[in-house]
Amino acid sequence: MNRYLTLVILFFLAACGSSRNAQQYDAAQNLPWQKDSLIVNGDESDWTAPLSLLDEKLGISYAISNDRENLYVQLITKNETTIQRILRGGLTVYINHHGVKEESGSAGITFPTGNRVQKGDKLLNDRPELQQNKHVAIQAVQDYSLFGFRQIKTPGNFDYGKQNPEGIELGIGLNEQGAVVYEAAIPLSSFLTDAEMRNPGRKNIALGFSLDNVPEQAGERRGGGLSIGGGLGFGSFGTGGGVGLSIGTGSLGRIGGGNRNGKPSRIWKEVVLARGADPK
Repeated sequence: MNRYLTLVILFFLAACGSSRNAQQYDAAQNLPWQKDSLIVNGDESDWTAPLSLLDEKLGISYAISNDRENLYVQLITKNETTIQRILRGGLTVYINHHGVKEESGSAGITFPTGNRVQKGDKLLNDRPELQQNKHVAIQAVQDYSLFGFRQIKTPGNFDYGKQNPEGIELGIGLNEQGAVVYEAAIPLSSFLTDAEMRNPGRKNIALGFSLDNVPEQAGERRGGGLSIGGGLGFGSFGTGGGVGLSIGTGSLGRIGGGNRNGKPSRIWKEVVLARGADPK
């Protein structure tokens, strides 16, 4: 009996230790101060390599930093399945200024919105060259969507390379190894309140990355109909309320049902904004 009780106690202590380790692993990470200027153009040459964060399942490396004006995000992947998901299905980056890992109440950027190449009123997103040639798909990137920000509360689409009212900059490209490079410079003033902007350092925020599964190719289609969706889910700025809206991560659309069995992949990271450059 005593031996059994000892085993129970040891198991309980091990479970507690595992829980503490998990909490430490999920603890908010302090962001590095971005002291060097960055050009957002889909080229990672002005970033420090290797990138500090990794999602092994999706084969994504990413980095987040900030200065007094902007939050910077870079993401790189050479995983071909993930590349297809980004280029054909779109990538949504959520920014929750409450520090909560939830889409509700978050601002968001869907870029690219999926290769929605059109000819007249016909959707041509299942063109073989877009599915098979990522260089062609990169060239076909046309627009991006913003929602939940201070000036852009309801979703709005903008032409890639054109300015938007929030001053958000986006870039996507391929490096010499054929990896997709994603960059974003997001003004802190676009998602923080006036009070938070007076002292943004040490402010907790949560960032989420959402990827839809790749829709079925033309030869695999079943059924009929066009479903454009993915359920961004956004709330008006600073409220935490949510409104379901079927645009964004699935804006590529699913012709004939798409990949009905797959669920979007999501990565969340809670971070603490850097206060300023470390004194020397």
